[in-house]
Order: sequence, then C-alpha cells, then structure tokens
Amino acid sequence: MKKTLFSSIAAFVFFSAAAVAYEGPVARWGFDRLVSGKVFESMGGRSDAVIGNFKLVKGVSASALKLDGLTSYVVCESATLPKMSPDFSIQAWVALAAYPLNFCPIAAQHDRRKNGYFFGISDKGCVALQIFDGDATKKIATDAQLGLRKWHHIVGTFDPNRGLAVYIDGTQAARLDGVAKFTQANQPLFIGRSAEKQKPTGGVRGDPHMPTDIFYDGIIDELIIFNKPLSADEVSAQYIGDKPTQPPDIPMRVLPGGTIDTGAFGAFYTRLKYYDEWDALWRVTDFPDVVVRFENAPYKFILWRGTSYIPNWVTENNIWYNNEFTETADKKTTGCDEPMSDKQCRYSNVRIIESNDARTVVHWRYALVDVTYKLAHIDQRTGWGDWTDEVFTIWPDGVAVRKVTLHSTAMDKPRLWHEWQESIVVMGPGQKPETVIQTEAITLANFNAESHTYSWATEVPRSMSQPQNACIQLVNTKSKYKPFVIVFPEPEANMKLINPFRNCIRRDVSLFPWWNHWPTAQNPSDGRFAPAADRASHSSLTHIRWKHYSRTKNTMTKIMLNGMTDKSAADLANLARSWVMPPELTLTSQGCQTQGYDPTQRAYVITAGKEAPTLEFTIAASKEHPIANLPLLIKNWGTRQAVLTIDSRRLPASDIRMSCVDKLEGTNLVIWAKIDRTTPLNVTITLAR
Repeated sequence: MKKTLFSSIAAFVFFSAAAVAYEGPVARWGFDRLVSGKVFESMGGRSDAVIGNFKLVKGVSASALKLDGLTSYVVCESATLPKMSPDFSIQAWVALAAYPLNFCPIAAQHDRRKNGYFFGISDKGCVALQIFDGDATKKIATDAQLGLRKWHHIVGTFDPNRGLAVYIDGTQAARLDGVAKFTQANQPLFIGRSAEKQKPTGGVRGDPHMPTDIFYDGIIDELIIFNKPLSADEVSAQYIGDKPTQPPDIPMRVLPGGTIDTGAFGAFYTRLKYYDEWDALWRVTDFPDVVVRFENAPYKFILWRGTSYIPNWVTENNIWYNNEFTETADKKTTGCDEPMSDKQCRYSNVRIIESNDARTVVHWRYALVDVTYKLAHIDQRTGWGDWTDEVFTIWPDGVAVRKVTLHSTAMDKPRLWHEWQESIVVMGPGQKPETVIQTEAITLANFNAESHTYSWATEVPRSMSQPQNACIQLVNTKSKYKPFVIVFPEPEANMKLINPFRNCIRRDVSLFPWWNHWPTAQNPSDGRFAPAADRASHSSLTHIRWKHYSRTKNTMTKIMLNGMTDKSAADLANLARSWVMPPELTLTSQGCQTQGYDPTQRAYVITAGKEAPTLEFTIAASKEHPIANLPLLIKNWGTRQAVLTIDSRRLPASDIRMSCVDKLEGTNLVIWAKIDRTTPLNVTITLAR
C-alpha cells in the first residue's frame, strides 16, 4: 500500500505487525534478565525501571517481558537515553493478550506531541508509527489487525527525505512518502503505557467514561532502536531469521466456572481463578467468592468478584447470565449508579446464609455507586445513600427466588427512576454475543403454555406483545440448559411487562448490544462499546418491569423466580402457576399453624407444635393450581429426624431432601420433594423410628 498524502496532522502508520534487523542498534532491550527489578538495556549498559505486576517468560530467543495490561510498564529517563538521529527505525516482537483501550506505545518519547515519536498499537490491534513535528506532521493508516496470542514482528522506519514505512511480519504494510523533520523530545521513554491518561475509545457516554492510563497487555521482546531507516530486505531477513517456533506464553482466558465439577448440592466459599495477571491485582485471601453447585445438573450459580458479585447462572458450557440489579441516576453523581460500577467491590459483598441438602440461601448486598464510588441519592440528614439487599433462596431443582429490597429515600421523587431487571448475557474473551446467543434470542410464554419466540436477525423486536399475558421468559443461549425468568404478570404502572433492549446496537459489529466496560474491567467507565472479542464483555436483551411485592416509606421489594432449565418456555407454565397461584394447604393435625405459601421463599411455611409428633395436611393441587416440586419450611420442628409420606407412600430417597437448620429462634425442618401434581394430595410428616 502506498500513499503520497501530506497533511498538517501527525504521521501515523497502522498495521498488523512489522520487522527490523539488528545491524547498528543504538538501544536494545532484550528482556533477558532483570537487575534489581529493572530491565537491562544492552547498548547503553543501563537499567530501566519496570513498574507494576510483570514477569519474564519465554521469548523469541531467551526471555521476554510480559506486561499485565493493568499496572505494568517500563519507563526510561530521558537523561540516559541515546541521541537519536534524524532518521531511525524501531522494531519489536510482540504478542498481544488483548487490544489496548486506546493507542498504547511499544515505545514512545514525545513532549505533548510537539516533538518526538510514537510507535505502538491501537484499540483494534493495528500498529501505529507517528512522528511529531509541530504543525508539519502527517498521517497514514491501514486496517490490518494483529492476531491475539500470536508472535508478530513489527517495524517502523522514518527517513526525513522519503517518509514513513511500517512492516508486519517481514512485509511492508503501509508507506507515506514525503519530507518531514524529526526532533527527539527531552522526555522519558515509555514502554507499554501511555505517557498521559487518555479516554478509552468507544465511550457510550461522555462524563462517566473517564481518562485512564492505557496499558499494554501481552509480551514484548527484542525492542530495538536504530539510527537508520532499515530497508525492506533488512526487515524481511530479520523476520525470517528470528521467527519463533513456539507460541507465546499467553493462555486463552476463560471465565471461571467451566472447570467446576458437578457434586453435592450447596453453596461454597472459594477463590475463583481467571488468569494470573488479573488474579494478582486483587487484595483478597482464599474465600472471596461463592459458588452454588447442583448434584444432578452441570450448571452453577456463581457470585464472583469479576462481575462485582452480580450473581450469574452459568450453563454447562460456561455461558453466564444474570438479571441485573437495581440501578439509578443522580444529578450529583457521574453517569449510572449501580454495582456494575463497583469494580473493586468496595461496597458489593456476598455471604452464605444457609446451605444444606434441601436448600441454599445466599445474600448479596451492594450500594448504588458511580464509577468514582460516590453513592446515589445521599440523604443529608443521615448520610445514607441507596443500598440494596438481594436474597436468593435456591432449591435442588435449579429454581431460585430472587428477593430484591431497595433502600432509598428517593423512590417517590419526580423524574427519578430505579431499574430492577435487565437480561444480561456475559461473554469471555474470544466470544461475541452471536457466539453464545441464538439469533432467536428470547421466547415468552404465559400460564396457558402459549409461547412466542423473538428473533434479532433483521432488527431488534419493536415490542414483545405475544403471547398475551406472558410472564415467563426463556433466554435462548447456545446451551442445553437455558436461563429463565418468571414474574407476577402485573406490570409497573403505565409500563409494558417485558420490553426489548433497543439501545446501543451497532449492527455492523453485532446483532446485539455489546460492551466491555464490565465485567472484569478496572477502568472508570459505565459504558464502552466492544471493538473486538478480546476481553470479557456483556450484552443485554430485555427489560422486565413488574409490580413490587411490598413497600414501606423508604423500601421497596420485588420478587422473581429464576433458574436454569432444559425445558421449553411453554413447559414452565406449571412452575409459574405453582408459584404465582399455589394450591391451598389445609392443616388436619392439631397444635400447628400454617402461614400459607410464601412466594419470597417458594415454600409452604408451617409452625410445628412443641409436642406434636405428627404433622398432617392436604394440598388442593389442580390443573389451575399445580404443584411443580414441593418445598416446605417447618418452623420449630427441632432436631428430630422426620419421615415424609405423600398419600401414605414414601418417596424414593433420590426424590427428597431434608435438613434441620438451627436458628436463634429454634430449629427448623426444610424439605424439598420432587413431585409434580395437578390433583390433591395428602402429606404426613412423622418422627423417624
């Protein structure tokens, strides 16, 4: 490619990579050894400081420098750098783990872009060479993109009488002919980090997408500066002579969860691992995360720091899905206020309340904060802002109740809003929305088992009005087990119940919205369009706006049923009816009391009498009011072992779970029984003999 355009802008060269020969270097960083934590520059015989988390790994010949993309870089003080001639070349071997958030130098030395140079990589993996010459500068670009986790040889050359050239893997990728002048800047040289903070590219909104240090994420080896413009033959010879035979030491980054084996049902504290450099950033010990496992199913429920503890259902093939959180906005904060902005989990935390054979209860608490960690809607009288408690009561059949309680003094203020649900699919590096979501992304169903599937093939659905009275949503991930949501069918006032997410679509990139400011990202941003599948990312499909379950002056509670299933959306109608319209329970034994069906726990609640050795009751199941598995909470049962019979018959051991759970108020008996019924049943709970 050749261009002769000369403009009054900076001279830029983008390419996928380039190469250069070793003859006559004035500076060479081979990254073969460290001297007191510094890298050795062999031509000048000096050592340059390496900042942050880094390590030496196998390189092109000996060792190479692996930078973490989060904290690490090399800085070389200007006083010790060699004098560069008016013409020069720069070469490096590079292997990218992810693309930078904006232009990031492999080597850059300039004074606010008046004098000096920049040689580095763009947010789309293109190589750039720029010569700063005041107002007499120029620009050139190609669309070539470096591959990830692959060695590339990149070279940039400058001749004041001929212009600029860049090379990738021994071949010229771009050239700009013309006359220009290069003056070396009296500034430090940066390797692997921008000299000043920049906004990452692709910001969805302005203010909450803030400037940050731009780091290089990957390996650099054999960084060399020459006081001459290398010829095409020299570049090609160096590439051929030094071409590595082994791939770089950059393992594929995979979201945690895929390697967790199926085992006993319950919640477990653990420390989930992502990749070494990201893991090293966190100041935690051995048990910061929570995983809920299911005995007879390969999916999981995971609350992980990398998602700001936002809980995710994880499919058998490691596709992550969540139902969002409470979210708001405040004129006194920056952008959206939500736990997604709490990237260090300063306010977001999780704890296991109960874990036994019959059920698990997990509590997630978080503040609604912006990307500067400022709380929303602070009450000036008390100093409290918006906080939320979410309690997940999870049963062995992969069904959970999400009980969300928002604490706020701003719920009734004009023009203020809170959001409660958004159907979010999370991708790992190497995945885009189409990788994990079917084009026919959402199926809705109602109590009558009528269903309709919505496609994103030609456009985002404009409305989701079919079938009538739909309150069941199935998310069609590319997996056997899929996430579902069930809500009470009454919407918020003046709202439609289920609505497509129609914002932030760039159909030249993806059929679905696609961002990578969350999860795992640490930069202060509440919205960045993903330019490539190089980082963990997420997409949104729908909003559900359903009526609250209860409220007080400063709190509001909503509940939803959610979980994983290998059934169709229509097949979930009985489950939905059993929760929204449960059959009536009538006690026939004396000395006990019933609190009826509690949808916040998905359980019938009974208080046992202190002396009652037997508990008997009937449940009036019918087609209109079915039972889709039977959860029971017997308060004050004590530590006595129990036997459950239904219609005078004991269930198989594989179809029943029982546990005695100690509370301050007494010991409760929790029971889950695998039973589907549309006819009445008689239940007896007796002492084991």
